[in-house]
Amino acid sequence: MLPPNFLAPFLSKDWSSHNQTEKMLFKSFIAYAAADAFGAFYEFNGVPAVVPNQLKVKSNWPFGGISDDTALTILTLISLAENSPEAAASRFLELLRMNVEKLRGLGPTTRAALGLEVKAKEVESVGATNGGLLRTCLVAMAFEKKDERDTWVRALISVTHKSEIAIQSALELGDIVHSRELNLVELKEGDFPEGVPNTSGETLIAVKALLSKSKNLEEVIRSACLLGGDTDTTAAVSSAIYSFWHPESDELFTLPWLGDVNWSELENAPEALSALYRRAGK
Repeated sequence: MLPPNFLAPFLSKDWSSHNQTEKMLFKSFIAYAAADAFGAFYEFNGVPAVVPNQLKVKSNWPFGGISDDTALTILTLISLAENSPEAAASRFLELLRMNVEKLRGLGPTTRAALGLEVKAKEVESVGATNGGLLRTCLVAMAFEKKDERDTWVRALISVTHKSEIAIQSALELGDIVHSRELNLVELKEGDFPEGVPNTSGETLIAVKALLSKSKNLEEVIRSACLLGGDTDTTAAVSSAIYSFWHPESDELFTLPWLGDVNWSELENAPEALSALYRRAGK
């Protein structure tokens, strides 16, 4: 199945000219961004009783708009064009500073790394938040070899997230991506009474649980939102991995609300995808 026409700007060449790896990475990227936009409405807005299969309008937010999750991921992917992990980390920080005014909803660790104000209640979580994990989810997909993958992921995370908890959570996520296996994780009632927090360890648990129980992409996205809390992150990361694991599926392209995502916001996506393809092909 061909990607819908509204995704054509993100294709650097005809769909039939993409190899299987490129198609898999493209679907994972689009699933990530779409789930991010879908989950943004529910982010830290209580634990919803129901989640309809449609994009919802959020106050003070453009309809179908992405969050900082996708924006930061795009900047991270662009940095993969550099020749070394260290150069990529420096390039990401440079891009982050250049684009800070365009980013909505920056987390406390990223704000702290930029010298921006951090709320008093968020100070304790600085360094351990899930920003590094979410930024490198797609990065991990480009590296089949664990040693190489861990080196690049660690470098790209530690430029903002110094906590070993944040780093190890992302490294474990990368292992899960490529093993395509995980031990069944079930969330019990009351595990996240106020929703999934934006900390790395808890986000990893939520992602594992979603991947363990979900039977299709729609279920992944809506179940992430039903958990409440940091819904855009859990939905985006889980959806990207689910799509990576099911490259033969075209269910992403048939989501009824996919065209409602504000794809025009992803202006640097072609450059990010190109860097991701090249890195995966090395």
